[in-house]
Amino acid sequence: MPQLRNAIRYNAAGLFLTDSPAIRPETKDIHFFNRVQKADISVSVNRQDIKNLGSDSFLDRKIVSEPDITINFDYFLTDGHEESVLGFNIASGHQDVSGSIYKDLKEDKTAFLVIGEEPFDLTGYAAKPGKFKGCTAIGLGNCYLTDYSISASVGSIAQASASMKCSNINYQCVEGHTWEEILEAIGAILDQEDNADDDFIRFQDDGRIVLDGENENTAFKGLKMPSLDLVNKGAEITGTGLIFDPILYNSAAAALAPGGIKVNLENLNVGGPILSGDFTGTCFNGHANIQSFNITVPFERENLYGFESMHAYGRKMKYPQLGNISFELTSSAFESGEFFDILCDDREYKIEILLNNQCNFSCLGSASKDTFMKLIVDNAKFDNYSISNSIGGQASTVSCNFSFGMSRGEGFCMSGSYPNTREEDCLPSTQHVPFDFDVSRVLTDVDTATNVKVHTILGDENKPADLTTEREP
Repeated sequence: MPQLRNAIRYNAAGLFLTDSPAIRPETKDIHFFNRVQKADISVSVNRQDIKNLGSDSFLDRKIVSEPDITINFDYFLTDGHEESVLGFNIASGHQDVSGSIYKDLKEDKTAFLVIGEEPFDLTGYAAKPGKFKGCTAIGLGNCYLTDYSISASVGSIAQASASMKCSNINYQCVEGHTWEEILEAIGAILDQEDNADDDFIRFQDDGRIVLDGENENTAFKGLKMPSLDLVNKGAEITGTGLIFDPILYNSAAAALAPGGIKVNLENLNVGGPILSGDFTGTCFNGHANIQSFNITVPFERENLYGFESMHAYGRKMKYPQLGNISFELTSSAFESGEFFDILCDDREYKIEILLNNQCNFSCLGSASKDTFMKLIVDNAKFDNYSISNSIGGQASTVSCNFSFGMSRGEGFCMSGSYPNTREEDCLPSTQHVPFDFDVSRVLTDVDTATNVKVHTILGDENKPADLTTEREP
């Protein structure tokens, strides 16, 4: 019997997203969304107030369209896996990306905010025999991104925020039978005592798997899909329930700290404050230290409505759109030039942001740092900057803003290092979890001159990959 839930604690709630499209996920995979710090759900109803001449009362207050349902959530950046789950066009495994995050955008997802029993860690349910059975689930159907932003500042961890517009919401308990129970039932078909039951399989608790696809009973599948068939006037989808068995992913990066952020930013070609630390052409030697940055990417859409339905049958992306990137920095020098020249010499800037680990614990050859994510703006244009000076300040504080056009082919591009191959490629000394390696891959010799035992851990093709020494007693 589930325990009484007195409060919802952070370890008992989690966000999950399906593959797209929500109406019929291709693989029906559900992904646990890592590193979520906050999730908000908002529901409001749209009404039309009907008045009448000669009356001081409303005749009626009719609901005229689907409710406004939104979900907003913040999460820490890791290695790009979460952005892939959101449906972005993001290259994996350090590959070069082709096109912006808009290209081949995987939309129309289903989201679940799942709440477990109070004393348990939600991700620990995956190891239970009944999985997530008994948890409470808030399902949001037909989720489309409407806003996305990334921000980081000195003293805080790099974070992203996303907003989604949804068409339906339901509340349910993760119930039904597990795959093991289903297989046991199928194996017992020949032993079914009631020979008249030729159109369904009966469980011992009287639950049924209906064999007729048109009237298929979805109760055994764990969760009822909250998504609607928007093209078919928002009709309810039947026969597409989900067994709630999510995919859990362990990123190589717990979260990207500010010490691992590197920004490649060009100085303005018309003079002004030093932005990148490049001193060429300056009157005095100086430097620039970026304190924070913020990237905002819009997902402006056109909601398409028709007669006979209160639901939008489509949420089409508009192209092009305009993104924004801003920096806060301290600059102790200025580059010579005249801002008047921007009228004749306006240009595009390329801005590159590398999100790395902050320490030298890399296992990849001689590299000092592993790049977990790379963010590139390839067509930024300068908009404005402001300079602030105060008594006691050691340098000028500069706020600098750029805007960039977004289409499928250009604008904001992203690549990541997922999937996590650190456990396969790294040596035991670099692991933050217990590492079990094959003893047959360790050769031990004793240097007779120094009486030192040398352990050689074999790498690929039996070549020595690392040496550790231990003095013999």
